[in-house]
Amino acid sequence: MHFVTGGAFHGKAKWVMDTYSASRKMEGWCNLYDAVCPEAEEFKFKTSLVVIEGMEQLVKKVVQENEKGTREVLKKNLQAWLKWESEVPGRQLVLIGTDIGKGIVPMEEENRRWRDVSGWFFQDAAMAAEKVHVVWYGMEQTIK
Repeated sequence: MHFVTGGAFHGKAKWVMDTYSASRKMEGWCNLYDAVCPEAEEFKFKTSLVVIEGMEQLVKKVVQENEKGTREVLKKNLQAWLKWESEVPGRQLVLIGTDIGKGIVPMEEENRRWRDVSGWFFQDAAMAAEKVHVVWYGMEQTIK
């Protein structure tokens, strides 16, 4: 798995497209800003490259739907995706998430929770990933 993070509108998706010769129009590209990606148990793509863009939107949805246990729900998704990737040699999963943990702490509890859980989930994703990159201002930095 490859985890790519960085600021909003800093070129993460473009960097992934260039790196993997991919397109948002390909079958395996899930854009969580516009649509819903299949749930983890329904994750059955026919393509060998799957990109999930907008991981912070998934976190927001999970936070809104769950009073407690949000990190565990997200870990289950992550484990299911990693299982999918490992089942067939050559499969590649790329997660793209916008870092929402910098700046002013939101006043609303739900938004603070979203920010906190996003940070925890991004830590879990980074630990599970083989590669981690941060993209700021269109430039990538290798973290792992």
